[in-house]
Amino acid sequence: MDRKMQAGISGDFSGNSGDHNVLGNNNNNLNSVTNFGQIYHGCVLRAGGREETSRPYRVIPYYRNTKFTGRKHLIESIKELSKGTGHHRIALHGLSGSGKTQIALEYVYQRASENDCGVFWVQGSGVLKFIEGFQVIAEHVRIPLPLAPTDQEQFLASIKRWFEGPDSGDWVLVIDNADNGEGFIGNCGPISKFVPQGQRGTLIFTTRSLQVASWQGCERIDVGKMEEDEAHALFSKRFGSWNGLGDEKEAITMILESLHHIPLAIVGAAAFMTETQTPPSTYWTIFRGSDEHAKKLLSQRFYDIHREADMSETILATYFITFSRIALQTPLAANLLHLIAFFDRQSIPEELLSRCGLEGMDDPVEFRQAIGKLLGFSLVTTVKCEDKTFYELHRLVQLSLQVYLPTEDFNRWTATALRVVSRLFPKDISERRYLGSAYIPHVLAVTKDSTDPIAEELCFRLGQYFLDMGFYNNAEIQFRRCIVLREESKEYDEDAEGYRRVILLGVASAYQGKPDVAEKIFRDLLEDIEGSLGPNNPITLEAVRYLGIVLRDRGKYNESEALNRRALEAYERVL
Repeated sequence: MDRKMQAGISGDFSGNSGDHNVLGNNNNNLNSVTNFGQIYHGCVLRAGGREETSRPYRVIPYYRNTKFTGRKHLIESIKELSKGTGHHRIALHGLSGSGKTQIALEYVYQRASENDCGVFWVQGSGVLKFIEGFQVIAEHVRIPLPLAPTDQEQFLASIKRWFEGPDSGDWVLVIDNADNGEGFIGNCGPISKFVPQGQRGTLIFTTRSLQVASWQGCERIDVGKMEEDEAHALFSKRFGSWNGLGDEKEAITMILESLHHIPLAIVGAAAFMTETQTPPSTYWTIFRGSDEHAKKLLSQRFYDIHREADMSETILATYFITFSRIALQTPLAANLLHLIAFFDRQSIPEELLSRCGLEGMDDPVEFRQAIGKLLGFSLVTTVKCEDKTFYELHRLVQLSLQVYLPTEDFNRWTATALRVVSRLFPKDISERRYLGSAYIPHVLAVTKDSTDPIAEELCFRLGQYFLDMGFYNNAEIQFRRCIVLREESKEYDEDAEGYRRVILLGVASAYQGKPDVAEKIFRDLLEDIEGSLGPNNPITLEAVRYLGIVLRDRGKYNESEALNRRALEAYERVL
């Protein structure tokens, strides 16, 4: 699959802005909030020409999501945190696509049906969208719109005062997609300075940013993946028209597990299957066929009317929007994320990151800020093992980076990851035995499909580690790969290092109980090197000695003895 920037990603990185179609009496939708207020049709009401809007106010940009399912414990958590009088601040925090907006939407509809508090919804993804939301609120609560751009701040402050004053009554205000930290710095950010406080009301932020949740003094509810039964229920609702779902249960389970039970990914996959009439078993066959097929499926566009108006979605593009924002706000964190994307995504040792050599990572403060940013956006998670810290990168995040990075950046970070692992993978045998296991998955990841000489040398060291630790089959695989890489590359001549790899391949074969294979390897090698290196070269003698050992194990004692005597006499002459 071609790696290129997704069209349409540039610009305002909002998530689910909506189009301000406020819901009121809608007899065609039994799940909509009915008879709670006037439907907003986009009219601009000014002082002197206002019409009174009935209360309680209902300013919700989306109709109720009839396919919403599960998440009961999270909605109950919101209810618990918003109990009683006073001012409540709650942040639904989690990875892109985890369902934060849909949870908030379901909560406000439940709240609207239970009591007469006002319900309002604005976008926090950017200042202009926030202002638009406040303008809609103003039209409903009879606050004059600004007559001139210079009156904008005074107008926004008046909405804030209305929320904080007695006329507003009890209310819930959702600030959706509050991801951009620059808009929510304490009380002085361009958005946060107009966010109501006071002694009443419930504020609900949906955010990917732990920083925003902290700066706004929120009680945090972490929104992660769905439970297995919730994921199955969501898929069934989105794909319910398929008559043969019972026969597809195993395939559905495998698909949902591969999507990590992330709601947006489930919705996107179900949309593709529905629109293309693809059975889950066929989808799963394609998905598991290769990483390229998986990336292509996850890059398919789908549309959801409970998300931003006129915006197409792809599962992977949703994550890349987050990366773009991080790159603008914290370049060091973006660089670290790019590096991590080319390691194995699991069990990444902290020292592999803190000692990676990227700018700033040797400074413990800057490292904590960078990794903290990635943790705060739920792109990576922490895993503790005894006294060591490891990190894990979400699978969909890794695929997104690998798909949407421009080719030049993709190649640059692939090479950087290879150099970092090569430099840090222990060269000393004793150190390798102690630390090597933590690096093995990352050595395999950065050397996969690489023809770089650095990859060949790293594969050789990995083969030595496997040989030392008794993993002879794995050692054989690495040594064979080294030999192929050297044969295919014009950068290598027939040299001692190349012959050494062949010798260790023979040793690994012998240790696996394949003496016939090992014998052939050593005989062919001796035929090649006796003429080029000479009969008494240390490499030649090493091959002679190992061939003698293999022949002894095969019961060919006379030839074995002759070879061993030859090697011994040559060593004595050298000494």
